[in-house]
Amino acid sequence: MTISPRTPVIIGVGQITDRPSPTATYAERPEPLDLMVSALERAVDDAHATGGLLAALEEIVAIGSFTWKTADPALLVAERLGATHVTTRLTPTGGNIPQKLVHESSLRILRGDANLIAVVGSEAMHASSLARREGHKPNWVTQGPEVVSPALVEEDRIPFTAEEYGNGLTQPVEVYPLFENARRARLGWSITQQRERLGHLWANFASVAATNPYAWITNSPDAATIATPTPSNRMVSFPYTKLLVANLPVDMGAAYIIASYETAVALGVPRERMVFPQTGADATDHWFVSDRPQLDDSPAMRAIWSQLQTFGVTSDALAHLDLYSCFPTVVQTACDVIGIDAFSTTRIPTLTGGLTFGGGPGNNYVTHSIAAMVDRLREHPGDRGLVTGLGWFSTKHAWGTYSTTPPETAFQHASVQDIVDALPQCPRRQEDGAVTVESYTVVHGRDGSATHAVVAARHSDGARVWAKTSDPATMETFELTETIGLAGHVRNGEFFF
Repeated sequence: MTISPRTPVIIGVGQITDRPSPTATYAERPEPLDLMVSALERAVDDAHATGGLLAALEEIVAIGSFTWKTADPALLVAERLGATHVTTRLTPTGGNIPQKLVHESSLRILRGDANLIAVVGSEAMHASSLARREGHKPNWVTQGPEVVSPALVEEDRIPFTAEEYGNGLTQPVEVYPLFENARRARLGWSITQQRERLGHLWANFASVAATNPYAWITNSPDAATIATPTPSNRMVSFPYTKLLVANLPVDMGAAYIIASYETAVALGVPRERMVFPQTGADATDHWFVSDRPQLDDSPAMRAIWSQLQTFGVTSDALAHLDLYSCFPTVVQTACDVIGIDAFSTTRIPTLTGGLTFGGGPGNNYVTHSIAAMVDRLREHPGDRGLVTGLGWFSTKHAWGTYSTTPPETAFQHASVQDIVDALPQCPRRQEDGAVTVESYTVVHGRDGSATHAVVAARHSDGARVWAKTSDPATMETFELTETIGLAGHVRNGEFFF
């Protein structure tokens, strides 16, 4: 078939995972800039271009880091690579953004507004944690006040309401368990069954990480080891142990390079290196968790999948999957939407091993997903694969499909935001009174002991209310018996049975 010159194509990917030795010190660890430069250099080499790829590069987009704050990280990368002619950009918080940038870049290339773009990011949170243990801050390179930060790719919004934050929802690890426990109650699982299923699901992911050369944890723990609280695998936020949550303290980097087909050919990129974005869709669920009628549901995921099906995508045709996996609940939701078994041992929906075992390098995880998908599709020409990304609290979503075969029509993309925005919101009213438990989590400290519980409840008219408690007996009840659906009371913001 004849390929249109403006067809977007990924021509190079690069990953680096710098695992530490048990005796490593901060001084021995890489800086985020080192990881970004190495990842992008690998992506350039991976393209096998015979022309001057770096000289032709028009734009470098830096995925925003959790641990390294400097005005224009992409400019530092460009300077290290001798590509100071490029435009630089920066992204806000959001694990969806690397995939969303594939969509945005593809559309710009189709319009003729861009020809060659690199996306790169890294995290060095393990190095940062070593510095903290040694009693000092990282002394990573930063820029002076004369360097102006480029405009963010999209707005960086506050993710919480004041009521959510005031009742203990301050981190993702305190929010996603609410979804997981709501799912357990809806499906009628016991607490023991939930623990077993979560262990099984994540053991599947761990088995994939054991085969991933870029994974952070490769020892493939079994289901019982993953789901059972122990001194080395403490309970973090019920029902999640440490091995059931995203593993952020990693030193990892990844990059991809996307071009127009005519640019790729002009640079001498071999046809067998090319992987084509096929379809993509984006949407955001109701921004605040408080406004979502069902905690363990994602109307945005459903709207996106419906749109991809309109483009001709079917679950049976997707030979390779990397579903965003910060916590088990979102993998289960995505599998429900797609219509596949999340717990299957023959169709495990990850290429990396997920954010626990593959590694959770902040906003940049999906760049690793895309790199892994490109590598896999090159090994299996003609197959199709799906990469999904999400940001904040299953809030921002981007899903896209890929193949080594060019799309029969141009890259197809849609935002389905209007569909999600038209859906009703949950009423909320932060008042004391009689309530019914909707969901909850019990948060544990670093010593493994329970510190407080966060409770989502409903008033008799269906309005949601948030509450908390530090009562030991109540927290123990939450962890040992099914309490969702039970009556309780909120008094001065505290929950009581």
